[in-house]
Formats: sequence, structure tokens, C-alpha cells
Amino acid sequence: MQTVLVVEDEKLIRQGISAMIKRCAVPVGEIIECANGLKALEVLKEKTVDVMFTDIRMPKMNGIELVKALQEIDNPPITIAVSGYDDFSYAVEMMRQGVREYILKPVERDKLKEVMEKLEQELDNRHNQEKTTKEFGNKFLKYVLTDEEENEENLRMLDERIKSEVGDEFYVLVTCGEDDIHKELKGLSPIAGIGENEVFILGKDIVEAIRRDYLDDENGYISTAGISDEYTDVINLKKAYRQARERRGKAFFRGSLILDEEGIHRTPKNLLENGKKLCDKTAISARVQLMGTDKRSQIEKEWSGFFTAAQRGQIQEDYFEEAIVLFAGEFEKVYKKTFDINLTKPFGYNSVYEFKEAFMEEIFLENSRLTEDCRENLSDKKMILAVDYIKENYQTDINMAVVSNYVSMNYTLFSTAFKNFTGTNFVSYVRELRIEEAKRLLSNTTLRINEIGTMVGYDNDKHFLKNFKAQVGVSPGEYRKNVR
Repeated sequence: MQTVLVVEDEKLIRQGISAMIKRCAVPVGEIIECANGLKALEVLKEKTVDVMFTDIRMPKMNGIELVKALQEIDNPPITIAVSGYDDFSYAVEMMRQGVREYILKPVERDKLKEVMEKLEQELDNRHNQEKTTKEFGNKFLKYVLTDEEENEENLRMLDERIKSEVGDEFYVLVTCGEDDIHKELKGLSPIAGIGENEVFILGKDIVEAIRRDYLDDENGYISTAGISDEYTDVINLKKAYRQARERRGKAFFRGSLILDEEGIHRTPKNLLENGKKLCDKTAISARVQLMGTDKRSQIEKEWSGFFTAAQRGQIQEDYFEEAIVLFAGEFEKVYKKTFDINLTKPFGYNSVYEFKEAFMEEIFLENSRLTEDCRENLSDKKMILAVDYIKENYQTDINMAVVSNYVSMNYTLFSTAFKNFTGTNFVSYVRELRIEEAKRLLSNTTLRINEIGTMVGYDNDKHFLKNFKAQVGVSPGEYRKNVR
């Protein structure tokens, strides 16, 4: 409960009721006290009050007169009469005027608490019902605005709501959630969210304030919203929405608020055709294929051309968004990587300048990742080729210089890549291959030990014996003896 008004001419009684309200279990944002009905009526005309406790007999304006005057207020409070036993007949009259409850003086704490809890529940139910009704109404509004058919009957159903909220003249405003223009909307909620944009229906006063403040040279703000012309007939609501949406699209590329048709630059048809080509599948696929290459400057050039054309008005809003979505889809298909979903919704950004900055940052980041992945993949392929070559030639006088040259890699880079790929260095890897083959020959043949050493790549008997014992723990002769 936000606000409770206590109207009572006797100060001690008034303060006592206020104190009991504060101490009851129902949370109250503000309690206002008035000594007579006239003062209370002034308060009620200035602000919304949820619940009012009022005495009946008061100077200047009594409780009955006050309750009757509430009929002229748009959002009257729930009223509780508080009076003595002798005023019961007056209380009956107040009940006829819409008073909800009657409490006898002296006011009992438990009775007041009971009434407050009951009213709190009622207000909560009312709030939830209003919220549900408004949400349903906004969904209906969104349906009407986006429906392809021109249904005059549906539009007429909105006439009363629009006039009650904004007056006889209305405008439609389309903007994104981060726009500075929200400061001018004074906490108003959008009537619909369509795509990445928010849609508002505004009255004449607030639109005039927006125009005035925006054009203020010293204190003006930055906005890329689109505002429709003024309309008085609800039948023009969809027209106003389409007008505001088009102006929002133009403002997105221009980087400034568009208030009327004079702010829209019409692009020649031949330039629009050129812009359309920048958005077709062939052009998009070419940009996708550039990813993962070392052609960063060409990537930047291609996208700069695309964004420059958009800023000049050569690319229409629909084509621009479709091109971004198409690129993201092709990127995911080719590279099996998910493109940032937020960057497929350009009109969620204030302007094309902000979107370009975020988009290009992601493009270069993904290009670096792909380039690195490509290098790693190429390195892995070369390591597989190197291992195969070693296995085929380890019996010869092989060394790392020969193998790195074979796979066309720098000697130092090869050494690092080989160790990362196999888990061991080049010399150890070759030695293990040779000793494993020597063990096989010692176990399965009657060849002499020096012959086996030569066959697995050792041209020096002592070198073979030393390496074998270091690797196996025993000499070749002892190994053969143990195996047999």
C-alpha cells in the first residue's frame, strides 16, 4: 500500500489513527494527515491515494461532502468512515456514496488492523488484475501493429484506451532500450516490444518537450529514435507505427533523431541496387571465406565498404539485417562455430556506428581464433607426416634437420611442435622406435647382436649397446637370454 490519508479534525485522534496504521502489519509508504475535508480534497487532486480514513463531522467540508466530491476525481481512494455511535445515520448515507467500511470511535487497534489487511489484499488483487489487463492490452496492440491485414474494428477497440492515456492527439515513437530519449519519457513503459525495438504511444505535450529538449544546443541529448507525425484518429495507428519504424531505421544509420519527413534522405534507385548487391548471398559467402585467413586488411576493407554504404543510405534496413543474419548462419555452417547471437540483432544497438564497432571487434576476434586453429591444424598435419616418415626411415642415419626439411618447417618450430604432438623430443622418439624394433628382432630371430644394431639404425656397436641398456635396463644379450 503506497499512500493512506487520515482526515480528522481532532488532532489527538488523527495522530492516534496514524500511529496505529504505522504499527499494523501492513506496510504503508506514506501517511498524510488532514484536519478537514477541504484540505483532503486538495491532496486528492494532486496525488493518488490508496486508502482514506475520514471522520464525518468536520469544519469547512464534512465527510459526506468529501465523499460526494470524490466522484469528480479520476482515481478515488477506498474510503473508510470513522465516527461516533451518534453519527450512525450519517454513516449509512456515506455507505450509499460508496464508503467501504464504518469504524466506531474510539478506534480499536485490532479492528483497524483487520480493515487494513483486508484492504491490502483487495489492492493487491486489483493491481494484479490491472497488470494482467494491461499486459493483455499490450499483446493485442502488438498484434494490431504487426498484423498484415487492415482491421478497422480492431483499431477502433483501442480508441478509448489511447485517448484516456495520451489525449486526443497521439504520436508513435520507436526506439531501442539504451537510447537517451528514455530520460524524456519519464518512466513510461512501452506498449509493445517488436523485434529489438520498443514502441510507445505519446501525447502532444511530451512530444513537444522531446522536440524542444533535443534541439537545445547546450543541453540537448543524443537519440536515434523515430517519431511519427501527429494523428487524431486511431484508424491511423498502424500508419503512425510504420512511419515511426521507418524513421527509426533511418536514424539508426544517420546517428540522430528523426522527427519528420524532412529528416529523411531519399537514396537514388541505382545506389540502392548497388547496396543490395553487397547483401546478396554471393557477397556474404565471400566475406565468410575470408575468415581464418591472414588477409586481415582485405576483411576490413570488405566490411568497411558494407558499413559505409549502409551509413550513406544505400542499404535498406531489411536488407542490412538480413545480410548480418545470413553471414552468421554461413559462418556457423562453414566453421562449426556459433556467432554471437546479439550481433545478429543490429537494431538493438543505438546506431550503426555502435553496432559496427561491436561487430568488427567480434569479426577480428573470430578471425584470430580461426587463424590460430588453422595453424594448429596445419601443424598437426605436418606432425603426422613427420611421424610417418620417421617410422619408415628410422633405420637410416635420420636426424631432426632432415625431417623438419621434409615437412617444410623451421627447425626450431618443428622441435616445439613435435614435442607437443608426441609428448617427447625427437631424439627420444627415434631411440624408442629403434630399441622396440631391436627387442622384437632379439626375441624372434637368431641374428647377431651387431647385425640387429645395424638393422635398427646404429652404425656403431658400442652406441647400440649403450642405448639399449639405458632404455631396457639390461644388455641385448641378457635381454635375449631372459626372453628365451
